[in-house]
Amino acid sequence: MIAGEIPRNRLVPLAATFAAVYGTLRLVPISAWLGLSGRVFTATEFVAPLLGIMLGPYAGSVASVVGTFLGIALTGRMNFFGLDFLPVMVNALVLGFLTQRRRFLSVLIYSALLVLFFADPSTLHFVSVPLPTGRMELPFVWLHIVAWLLLLSPLSKKSVEWISDGPVSRAVFAACLLTLIGTTAQHLTGTLLFATMAVPLMGMTPQALESTWVAVFYVYPVERSIIVLAATTVTFAVVKTLKAASWFHMNGGRRSNPQTKFQSENNA
Repeated sequence: MIAGEIPRNRLVPLAATFAAVYGTLRLVPISAWLGLSGRVFTATEFVAPLLGIMLGPYAGSVASVVGTFLGIALTGRMNFFGLDFLPVMVNALVLGFLTQRRRFLSVLIYSALLVLFFADPSTLHFVSVPLPTGRMELPFVWLHIVAWLLLLSPLSKKSVEWISDGPVSRAVFAACLLTLIGTTAQHLTGTLLFATMAVPLMGMTPQALESTWVAVFYVYPVERSIIVLAATTVTFAVVKTLKAASWFHMNGGRRSNPQTKFQSENNA
């Protein structure tokens, strides 16, 4: 899709630009972590899906690493002891493979994350939720499971086409669905890192960690919803703006060969 439509001579400066923007936005906090002081979510969450959608899995991953360490240099702040790039890299890989019509790899990565979550003894697998008719056990990662099911559905394939070539309503829907998949994959990766590091490296007690899981269960869907809405707006605007500026081209919904475009531009 889009990543395959950008000529190589434009992909490099675009990747550098996204990395710089991503790193700079790490200066802008949007919410604090529950249970730990000094760690925050930042406005990078709003542009993270663009790394995979616009740049593809590989250039997007490189931009995520460069942007993350740029942000660390600017803020002096790390959440995962130098592994901060992993959540956004997973976002870029999942959406990058999906937009390049290699959905099997996107599903494989997302499925592996879910398996790791339920296999990790440090995570809270189910939460008992009070209902008028009694209590119900819900998976902690219920929103991630919804996103995973959407990734498996034909809607994820359609969204790859709609985000750039569909009417406005479908393009917005496509941007929303893709950002939901990307941001939940990113959040799931961060959750696994947190579960691994909270007690041995971050100084939390097992009891405090258990209480934190319950609190996060009720907060993260609201937080992710806000992020998805903001990221949808950013993604839709950037895709349409770059398409209007002829930074990429679609040929009847099929990907063209970026190497051919590169050669033709140089021969022109």
